[in-house]
Amino acid sequence: MPAMRLQRYLARAGVASRRQAEELISAGRVKVNGKVATLGSSVEPGVDRVAIG
Repeated sequence: MPAMRLQRYLARAGVASRRQAEELISAGRVKVNGKVATLGSSVEPGVDRVAIG
C-alpha cells in the first residue's frame, strides 16, 4: 500500500478524526517508528509503526 498522510491513517484506523489527529500530532503525542511525528508526516501502512501516548 502506498504511503499516506499520518492524519488520514489515524482517521482510517478509527483512532481519531483527521482534525483530532492533527491536534494529537501537534501536541507531540504521536510517534512513528519511535520518533515524534510532525504535521505532514507520511506513513506506509504495514511497514511503519505508529504509537499514540
